[in-house]
Order: sequence, then structure tokens, then C-alpha cells
Amino acid sequence: MRLLLIDAAMGVLLLAAITGAAMGANRRKQSSSRKALGWILVCLPLPLAVGLHLTARLPETSDQAAFLVGVAAFAIGAALILRSGGDDDFRRERDEEPPPWWPDFEREFQEYALESRAHRGKQLVRT
Repeated sequence: MRLLLIDAAMGVLLLAAITGAAMGANRRKQSSSRKALGWILVCLPLPLAVGLHLTARLPETSDQAAFLVGVAAFAIGAALILRSGGDDDFRRERDEEPPPWWPDFEREFQEYALESRAHRGKQLVRT
């Protein structure tokens, strides 16, 4: 039961670390090798620890240590990935011109909205 509480606490700390890394992320470009290291730390240690737990009969302390190392590696890898900026950054705002059809659409929509208000106002006065 004690190990279950430790595992649950590690899960909560992992979520907090990932959230903190995402919220405090600086968006300057980091090296691609750092980002690759982050992906390796996310994709390998924790799944390996879970796989060992499911397939191998490790002593309980070794099994728990592998899990804790996997969780720590996942948190570090997630922080490396989230703190790196780059061209594929989904949060970056783009300074793009509106599409060529947008001004006409916006003007026609404003005219429609004004006509609708005027039409509704006339209906309310009649009733």
C-alpha cells in the first residue's frame, strides 16, 4: 500500500512538472539534439519500466526504482520538449494577412447585420 501512495504521488508530481514546464516555457529555439534527447527520455525509460514490470519478475525494490527512474526521465524529457521553441510550435501566433476575400465578406456581413437589426426593430414597433 505504501508503494501505491508513492506511485500516486509521483504521478501527481509528474503532471505538475509537465504543467509547470509548459506554462513557463521560453520560446527561443533550442538545439535539435536537446529536443531529440527529450523525446528519447519520454519514449524509452517509462515504457521500458512498465514492460519490465509486466514481463519480468524483478524484486519489488528494483521494480519500484525502475518506475521512479522512468517517471523522472519522462518529466525531464517533457520539460526539454516543451521548453524548446521552433517552427513547429503550435502556440506561436502568425502574422499573416487576411485572405483576399475577407474584406468583402466582412463588409457584406456588417450590412446584413444592420439590415437584420432594422428589420427586427420595425417588427417590434408594429406589434
